[in-house]
Amino acid sequence: MKNRNFYLQRHIFILAGSIVCIVFSACGFKARNVLMVPRIDEPGVVKLYYDREGYLYPPEAHVTPHYFYLLHHRNVSRDQSNPEFATIEYALRRNDSLNNVFIHQRYNLALSDTTERFFIRLQRILRQQAIEKVKQAMNKLSATEVVILIHGFNDPAPDAYYFSLRRSLNAFLAKPPVYVEVFWDGLTDLGSGTATPFIWQKARLNSAKVGLGLRSLLRGLDNDTKITFLTHSLGASVATHALFNPAIWPKDFQEKLETDYQSSTISTPAQKQIQIGMLAPAISGTEIFAGIGNTVPAEQRLQLKRVVIGFNHYDYAVTKGGLFPKMFGNTALGADAGGEVEKTTRIIQQKIPDVFCRSIDFSFSLPDSVKSKMNKKSMRAFRQSEHAILFYQNNPNFRNFLYSLFGSIEKQPTVAGS
Repeated sequence: MKNRNFYLQRHIFILAGSIVCIVFSACGFKARNVLMVPRIDEPGVVKLYYDREGYLYPPEAHVTPHYFYLLHHRNVSRDQSNPEFATIEYALRRNDSLNNVFIHQRYNLALSDTTERFFIRLQRILRQQAIEKVKQAMNKLSATEVVILIHGFNDPAPDAYYFSLRRSLNAFLAKPPVYVEVFWDGLTDLGSGTATPFIWQKARLNSAKVGLGLRSLLRGLDNDTKITFLTHSLGASVATHALFNPAIWPKDFQEKLETDYQSSTISTPAQKQIQIGMLAPAISGTEIFAGIGNTVPAEQRLQLKRVVIGFNHYDYAVTKGGLFPKMFGNTALGADAGGEVEKTTRIIQQKIPDVFCRSIDFSFSLPDSVKSKMNKKSMRAFRQSEHAILFYQNNPNFRNFLYSLFGSIEKQPTVAGS
């Protein structure tokens, strides 16, 4: 009993000390914004670059590459520790980050427009161009499906992950779809580990706004287009906010979403077949999916056909070191904390009875056939604690995940299970 009390007191002391360190270190933390640097165009791939407000960068992105980083390191600037400044609209207003004359000429916009009117018109043009790019790619490939890849928090350069995912999907699918790669400002801590919880909270807010920006684009695609979301980590929040209005936020931010970002007026996707697969979703499934019926307009029900959840009991990010999956920004779904996966599945099926739900356990880097023959002690060495997309893709259970998301429903069980 003495030893037990000693270890309990030691853990409490360590926890208290960690919290104190985090609080003090957060006083000067800087949430680095992710720079939207244009990538090389690839056939059948449309790349979208969103800032933290959910607005599109021009694909040319004439943004001075080092501008935002330099501003962070200038002590003379009042903006250096403010993560809210690095947006495309801010850059337009500054005039020293974008070549405004070129942008006006490139998009045939009047130089006499006010900055606000210019920005609104530019966004409308960028959205329409992106929609046309998707449609043209679909026509060229004779494709009927669009797969949307969305990265998560603290992932400023997901290019290699996206490329690798596309290669795996093309090898799995009978016919390649058109891919939409979403690059969004999920913020990054650049190694400032103690400040991560505070940057993470801001990234969560960004995800809601980016989801609304993506929603504005998706409503321009044909209703017969099959849409599949494949998300990692906080990318699940972006995707769900694109599909419906989760009412999970504090009152002030919820009101801001409804008024400033018009979440109650942007039509939710009306496509007839929508699917979502989430790898280590860094969200609360029960909180988010409780709002799955909040579509716009209300009578336009979400045609969600499949939900596939890839969870992991040992992922250090969604379990927050194994201690706080439901605290400091709930990530319980990715960790399956407290049976979150089953509870979420139940909510989804109550709201949409004919939806196909499946969960895939990525906790061990072992196939089920091998896992069933091993005891718990010997399995410990095969726990997957890493969070990056690559580790999930290399996990033997990734193929089961793909089959659940893209394979024949008739040949799969209709209940959640690993």
